Amino acid sequence: MNKKVKILMVFLILGLLAGFGAYYYTFHKPHKNTFNLKADYSVKAQNLFSNFEEDEDKANTKYLGKIIEVEGKVVGIKKFSDNFEISLMDDLEGVTCLVDSNYAVQQKAILDKIKVDDIIKIKGQCNGYLMGVKLDRCVVVSK
Repeated sequence: MNKKVKILMVFLILGLLAGFGAYYYTFHKPHKNTFNLKADYSVKAQNLFSNFEEDEDKANTKYLGKIIEVEGKVVGIKKFSDNFEISLMDDLEGVTCLVDSNYAVQQKAILDKIKVDDIIKIKGQCNGYLMGVKLDRCVVVSK
């Protein structure tokens, strides 16, 4: 092999290693545990929803990707595939909180006791507005 081919092979191998490293870092880093995170904002469900209804861009700038503690009245609770979806205010519009299976296992006793019309505080990461405000990786703070 001539010198140019050897140099090309070294750069190719280094590029592949760098690409694999970037992929692994991006897609395999652990999520932060919502139980241990302090809420960036604490709001009533109605106020959070109103902020998005009035000015979605401004609300996205303020809340998107942040940990939010929301207090509100439960209007619906659904269980599917070991996940729970808790709706505050209204089933179609309002605040929808997804408790994924990892957190649901840890809070099963609390989640099984939640009923429609209960007032709860729930904390999760805001993922924006689509026919209501969506929170993921939620944990129940108090019932």
